[in-house]
Amino acid sequence: MLALQVALAQPSNVVFIVNVENHTEKITINELRDYYFKRKRHWNNGESVRFMDRTVGPLRDTFLKKFIKKPNSDVELFWIGQKLYSGDSAPLKESSDVATMSFVGSLKGAIGYVSEVAVLSKNVKAIKIEMAGE
Repeated sequence: MLALQVALAQPSNVVFIVNVENHTEKITINELRDYYFKRKRHWNNGESVRFMDRTVGPLRDTFLKKFIKKPNSDVELFWIGQKLYSGDSAPLKESSDVATMSFVGSLKGAIGYVSEVAVLSKNVKAIKIEMAGE
């Protein structure tokens, strides 16, 4: 019974956040993937993008499945290859909504994701991800 309650309590939606000083209100799913995989490194205003990922867990699983469309093992192998061949490292990872909001709130170019139940801090704002054109 407890396992069922825990499963039901897990947030199923991901909310993407940026620093409150970032004027971006929405990005496309393709832009999100480009920022995550460092194919695009700057926002439209020239500010460097700093993607904050999450540690392994239900929220990251939802993020990878719904938005990145790759399993964790494929993503980890991608970043190992990037480190070996280009020197690029995977995005930093935080384990909680609070830590993610703290990081994103401290850097103008940061983007990350939190659970749908998170109460957003004053230094971050939610942005919309346009799923069209996947």
